[in-house]
Amino acid sequence: MNPNQNAFLPPHLQHLRHLQGDELKAAIQKEFREQAIAFIVRQTDYTEEVAAERLDELKDPVKVVQSYLGIDTVTQVKEPEHKSKNQIKYGEIRKFMDAGARQYNTQKELNERRKKYQEYVQQLQEQRARQVQQQAPAQEQEPEPQL
Repeated sequence: MNPNQNAFLPPHLQHLRHLQGDELKAAIQKEFREQAIAFIVRQTDYTEEVAAERLDELKDPVKVVQSYLGIDTVTQVKEPEHKSKNQIKYGEIRKFMDAGARQYNTQKELNERRKKYQEYVQQLQEQRARQVQQQAPAQEQEPEPQL
């Protein structure tokens, strides 16, 4: 078995690394189904059997929990609002102006960050130069050993 073959298994599925091909695929599907059923049981008062039936019916554990909580899972299609031509024009202008303002603000923030970084780098360089200058005179003042 190639050691890199199952290297892409997530940590919680590493116990399946000895399997290959269709066996691995079936084991992963079974593991995910068991996890989905466990999720449904934790979030509802369904038994494992009822949770499995509802999962088979709705095909999504989140939808099963939503139906248990009474949340309508069918998204209702909104009718488009009828706008006058003038409202459409001003809406497009507003979108354009908002995009321009957003781009300006992000560019301004980026420039401020660059400026702060450049100032930081300059301060570091000045500190290093001062340290070198302080060390250089100290080395010159040391007396030479006499022979």
